[in-house]
Amino acid sequence: MASIARADLLDLSEYGDFKKIYYIPEASADNVEVRLFLPVGEADRTGAEGLAHYLEHLVVWSADKVHGEGFRNREMNAWTSPFWTAYWNRGPKDSTVNMLRNARAVFEPVQLDQDFMLTERDVVEREFDLRYRDNPTAVLYREAFHHLYGDHGLGRSVMGTPDSLRQLPVKEALAFHQQRYNAQDAYLLMSGPLTKEQIIGQIEEHLRGLPKRAAIARGFSSPLPRPPSSSLTLNLPKLERELVLFVGQAQPPVEFSRRKIWFSLLLLEDILNSSLQGGLAKPLYYDRFTVTKISAKLYLLPTGDIGYEFFFAPEDGISAQQALSRVQNLLHQLADDSIPDETLKSLRGRTLEQVRRFEKDDPHYATTIAQQSILNLGEALDVKTYHYELGRPSLSDLTAILASIVASPFATTAITNPELSQ
Repeated sequence: MASIARADLLDLSEYGDFKKIYYIPEASADNVEVRLFLPVGEADRTGAEGLAHYLEHLVVWSADKVHGEGFRNREMNAWTSPFWTAYWNRGPKDSTVNMLRNARAVFEPVQLDQDFMLTERDVVEREFDLRYRDNPTAVLYREAFHHLYGDHGLGRSVMGTPDSLRQLPVKEALAFHQQRYNAQDAYLLMSGPLTKEQIIGQIEEHLRGLPKRAAIARGFSSPLPRPPSSSLTLNLPKLERELVLFVGQAQPPVEFSRRKIWFSLLLLEDILNSSLQGGLAKPLYYDRFTVTKISAKLYLLPTGDIGYEFFFAPEDGISAQQALSRVQNLLHQLADDSIPDETLKSLRGRTLEQVRRFEKDDPHYATTIAQQSILNLGEALDVKTYHYELGRPSLSDLTAILASIVASPFATTAITNPELSQ
């Protein structure tokens, strides 16, 4: 019975002022969850990096003080990506009003003491120390995207650096909030034990009359720069062996819808990361010992293009260039020969079984699927639709996506070596 309740995905957008408002009734849930997604991120910025993330910190604290003392009896968090900023709350039913007021306050002017806002900038810098300073892989990714995209929005670092963070004026963060935080562009995803009628009443009372701002073009919409003519080489501490990151962007087949691209990428990524025939792990890791590890990441960019990352560590005695050549040749071979039909059937069957199992056993799985589809498609999908869409991409669809990736000229390689002074 609880599984049936979780399968409902209600579109309640007509009752509030957000672009979309979704509610997933969970009769057996202990808490209400409120997730707010804004299509605003570091890719919409110019100047010193890290402002979108810094602003997220300021908005969290400002929105939490709607009562003057802060909310009680619920959990909260937030995150920033190149393309999205999200605010999340969870608490018992009697905290629902506070959580909706918090969601509304995200779009109201930030009201914090100047000294507090400067101190919070130091907090963001300490977060850099904890997550990035001694993490050579994070440095490799950041520098690879800088090398590929230059000053283009798609190459910006969400975290920034201590130097860039110190260059962020508070007034610039507040101006970015005033320009970019528009409720009419945002998505609200809620779940919990309230009835449809109860949640509609709360939406109508607290999420009407939100500020309206003129739409602004996304910061990544400018034309891409010329791809770099050379690879990037870094010498970094804390490394025991070479690491290679091959990154790029590709245009999908013109006849593919955004939904078709995304579900094809989900399946193709699973295949490439597998040790089945048609994947990368077996020929590179088990057969020829070209790499000690390899991972492929494929994703759908807001522009509609495909982003891809192939990250690997060359085996002892194999140079980075040899490993890169082997990876690239294998990708071309897979695109030419097509991925085996048995591999697609096997991995798709495994994925579909997993979806059904999670739907039954995980009370928050419907919310997870709705969130992923909002971030990738701009609309929430229920689990049944998600399951159906995973069954649609054909072998030729996946092969066409892979062919687009290997044919793309917009790519670069970043190689990092252990620092010789260690």
